[in-house]
Amino acid sequence: MPPTPDNSPPTIHHDWLSDRDVFIAPRRADRPNDLADEAAGPCPFCAGNEELTAPDLLRWPQPAAGSWKTRIVPNRYPVVEPIKSGATHSQETTGGPPAITAAHGLHEVVIESPEHVTSVLDVPPDDWHQVWKLCQRRLGQLAAAGEFCWATIFKNGGVAAGASLEHLHSQLIAIDRVPPTIVAKCRQLTEKLGLFSELLGDAAASDRIVSCSSGITALVPPAPRQPFEVWLVPDTPAAFFHRASEAEVAAVAKLTQCFARALERLIPGGSYNWWLHQFPDGASVATRPLAEHWHWHVEIMPRLAPLAGFELGTGCHISTIAPAAAARLLRETGCW
Repeated sequence: MPPTPDNSPPTIHHDWLSDRDVFIAPRRADRPNDLADEAAGPCPFCAGNEELTAPDLLRWPQPAAGSWKTRIVPNRYPVVEPIKSGATHSQETTGGPPAITAAHGLHEVVIESPEHVTSVLDVPPDDWHQVWKLCQRRLGQLAAAGEFCWATIFKNGGVAAGASLEHLHSQLIAIDRVPPTIVAKCRQLTEKLGLFSELLGDAAASDRIVSCSSGITALVPPAPRQPFEVWLVPDTPAAFFHRASEAEVAAVAKLTQCFARALERLIPGGSYNWWLHQFPDGASVATRPLAEHWHWHVEIMPRLAPLAGFELGTGCHISTIAPAAAARLLRETGCW
C-alpha cells in the first residue's frame, strides 16, 4: 500500500549537536519524475501545457499571452513557502534553539525553453542570455521587496545531480536566513578582506584559469570537490548578481554554455550542478561592511563521483584530478 500523501507545510529541523539545519518538505515526495517514470504524463514545462504550472511570475518575451521563450513560475513542490497569516510552526526546546521552525521563503522554477530540450546547449546563445537576464531581474525584485535574507539560483543538470524532470530548467530559492556556507565565507572574508583578489591572483599564478570573458574569470578552484569543477568569478567586487552589468550577465551565459560543452567532450553525459553565491541581503551590522569586498560567483560542480562514507561522514571531499591538470584539460577542449 502506498504511503498516505503528506500535505504538511515545509519546516526546518535543527540538529544542535552538529549545528545543522535540515529542510523537511513532505510534498516534494509527490513531484513528477519523467527521468524515472516513462508514464509520468505530459511535461508541465512544454509550451501548450501552461495550465499544468502556476501562473507566470515573469516571462520573456514580456507579453503575458502568446509565445514565450523562458518563464519563471512558483514551484508546486516547494522546499520553502511564504508563511500564511496567523500560521506558526515553531517548537521551542529547553536550553537550545527551536527544534522545528517554519521554512519561510520562496521556491520558483525557471523554465528555460518552451521546447522539450534537455541541455543548455540546445538553447540558442541569445536566448540563453535572456534566461540569465530574467533571473537577474527576478533576483532584483526579491531584493527590492526586502522580505528575505538571501537568494540563489541553482541548476540540477542530470540524474546524478538530482534532476527529476528532463525538460531544461533551473530553480530559484529565497530564504529568511543566511545559509552556513555563506556564513563561513563571510567569516573567511572578515579575516582577509582581499580573499577574492587572492583567489583570482593565485588561479593565474597556478595555471588554473580556464577562460576570461568581459570581466568574468572561469577558474578551477584551489580545492575542487569533483574533477573539472569551475567557478565563474567577477574580476571586481560586486555583492549581488542583480547589480551585474549587461556584459557580465552575457559573459555568465556564454561561460555556462562553454562549460557544458567542455564537460560533454570530456565526460559525455556527465551530470553537474551549479549555484549562485551572493552576499546576504540581510547582513548584520557587523558583516555589512564586507559587502564591498565580496564577489558574487557561480560555482559549477560536476557530479562524476558519488559522495560516499568518508565525504558524508567528515565533510571532506576526494577528487582524482589536480586543479591545474583539470584546467588544462578543460582549455584543451577548445570550447571556450
